[in-house]
Amino acid sequence: MTTATPIVRVSNVRHRYRGAESDALSGVSLAVEAGCCFGLLGPNGAGKSTLLGLLTGAISLQDGEIEIMGANVRSDLSAVRAASAIAPQDLAFYPALTGRENLEFFAGVQNVSGALRKARVAEASAACQLDDVLDRHAETYSGGLKRRLNLAIALVGAPKILYLDEPTVGIDARSRALIVETIAALKRSGVTIMYISHYMEEVEALCDAVAVIDRGSVIALERTQALVQRGAERRLRVTLAAPIADAAALAGAAWLDPTHFDVLLDVDTALDAWLAKVRAAGGHVARLDYGASKLETIYLGLLERGGDA
Repeated sequence: MTTATPIVRVSNVRHRYRGAESDALSGVSLAVEAGCCFGLLGPNGAGKSTLLGLLTGAISLQDGEIEIMGANVRSDLSAVRAASAIAPQDLAFYPALTGRENLEFFAGVQNVSGALRKARVAEASAACQLDDVLDRHAETYSGGLKRRLNLAIALVGAPKILYLDEPTVGIDARSRALIVETIAALKRSGVTIMYISHYMEEVEALCDAVAVIDRGSVIALERTQALVQRGAERRLRVTLAAPIADAAALAGAAWLDPTHFDVLLDVDTALDAWLAKVRAAGGHVARLDYGASKLETIYLGLLERGGDA
């Protein structure tokens, strides 16, 4: 996938929780380039959070190798932790403290003190647009503000690698957009980001490359745009002017809603033939998009086929 020297290297990593009948991770290997945003996708229980735990040292490595900026997680865990930070899916701050007090406390945990601590708190607050609420108790924050504080806490140590586990889950559209903008700015500044999300539009907008994990194994590892384009090579999206009475007459159509369907064109089902089918069914075409595909469509197809494109 890349010839650049990776900042994160995962080689044949396996992990099984005590008492489990199968591996949570089964021989996972991947590499992340410095300064990129790398998407880690998969259904719930696929092993994504387990991998983040291993990368950050929160879970002990059982089998395989992990290197972060050249430091091995087995022999130099302190260097690994100094280089990275995580904004976990569960909110990780003290509700009874103000936003400022939380940021100052977690900066201290990371041995940031004095004038540098003050500067880092100000930078993290500004990045996540918390200045107006910084002296309010965190328990009074809205869901979106709590997510922004969660992210700001991860930033006070100025990490070179940032792990984000569903940073926009369960919040309003405005807060989601703000956090996505913040992540994009961090990426532009050179921070390497590993990003877990079930919002495929965010992944497609932010991530340079993605790995899809299912049942503990990597089933796809590719540049995001290459993956989307490969899945769109033969895809035709048809928009109808109005629903048709007998949708079943268009056998082979993948309906998105009553006026939109996708179809894969090949030598046996050419464009002219499909337009004839629509006319025969009493339909009127309002728009055609050839080569149109979204990451979500490709992702769901990969899970259904076990990784076969």
